[in-house]
Amino acid sequence: MPTLERTPRWVDALWLGCLALYIIAGAAIVPFHGDESTLMVMGRDYHYLFVQGDLSKVLYDRQWRVNPHEQHLRILNGTVSKTIYGWLQSLNGYGPRNLNRNWNWRRDYDFNAAQGAIPDGELLRQARLASALQLALAAALFFQFVKMISNRPTAYLASALFALHPNMLINGRRAMMEGSHILGLMLVLIAAAWLIQERRWWRYALLGVGAGVAIAAKHPNVIVCALVLLACARAPIWRLLRSRGRSWQRSTMDLTGLALAGLVAVIVFLLLNPAWWREPLTVAGEVVEERQQLLQNQVKAFGGYNSFGEQVSGFFQFVFVGERQYFEVSHWNDYDVITAQREAYEQSWLAGLLFIGGSGRLGLIFLLLSAFGAITLARDPALPLEGRWLVLIWIGGGALATLWLTPLPWARYYLPLLPAVILLVSYALTSLAQSLIKDPYAKGDGVALLD
Repeated sequence: MPTLERTPRWVDALWLGCLALYIIAGAAIVPFHGDESTLMVMGRDYHYLFVQGDLSKVLYDRQWRVNPHEQHLRILNGTVSKTIYGWLQSLNGYGPRNLNRNWNWRRDYDFNAAQGAIPDGELLRQARLASALQLALAAALFFQFVKMISNRPTAYLASALFALHPNMLINGRRAMMEGSHILGLMLVLIAAAWLIQERRWWRYALLGVGAGVAIAAKHPNVIVCALVLLACARAPIWRLLRSRGRSWQRSTMDLTGLALAGLVAVIVFLLLNPAWWREPLTVAGEVVEERQQLLQNQVKAFGGYNSFGEQVSGFFQFVFVGERQYFEVSHWNDYDVITAQREAYEQSWLAGLLFIGGSGRLGLIFLLLSAFGAITLARDPALPLEGRWLVLIWIGGGALATLWLTPLPWARYYLPLLPAVILLVSYALTSLAQSLIKDPYAKGDGVALLD
């Protein structure tokens, strides 16, 4: 009987195709979120740039004199999703004047619906399809990344949990930024995995392209990009220190390649953010201030954590338990239309593994499996050393940053950590399964199922 490692590669493609179909199939019926309205309106920048050809409408204005609300949203958020949505709007004959209105979070659902804040149904469906396609591509890249870092059995299990995790599906299917956000994360990780296999100049440049796209998709990806660059820099720095300068030439070339990757990332990010072109350094500072102010306003309006203990508890709930969160504002529970959408979605068999998110005991099991997976992966000599360091630095650094910097109990803000937990849990389970399988060469009558 052939091992899973030796199955034909077309089986991988068939598997990923099935996962993609599942992700895409539920996009049209995922419960509505008010931010979808705002993201659709932000697509007007595509019209300004590519239909009207008017760059001045998107360039940063230091005095905030023209359309300050537009500029606030423009510099605060990523550009990848809104550009895709704007392109779809253009294909369907929509311009800035006949789009829906922004969602007003100070008013209720009925008020926003009466004011025209609900997007056109067909346009919303297409935008959700575009977001779900990005999530499906992210699942495929995640499969490949896990396979390169560990093994195919782990990649199969991890990709299944990725594609069936309820919070991943809720957020990645909506016409928001999360599909692009997770895809950007996966682009950086897969590029880094290729780079550490063979350090060549074009792979450094590819890492830079992935990082630039990732940060343009959603600014918090800058943390993951920094961690990945650090992981890739560990080996050359260690060689320099251990050899006391004898291998300086090779190490210097590797570090120069990483500097190239950083430069390419900056260039790609700026190309995807025309608003930054006039005053990039000023806009960078403005973005940091605006994001800090945004979090403070969200905490003030919706309530945040009151202590570090609450942050730890929230981290456990959203990362390991995987508590489902369809919306962050509690009074949306009172909207009959949203309740009906949620019930229909969960009854459709397209909402993922609904046992995830409802049990603290399962969350504790996931926590223990994650810890076991991290220890086992770190100590496994059969896995490439640089790959192990890449995973551990990404997961460890990302977990600490998320725990420390997240002030709100919002599942969306923990979404980038779900692939990390899924990887560790999957590796733990396949490692345990491997240890229980009888050695096929011990007496000649065993069958190796996992390699």
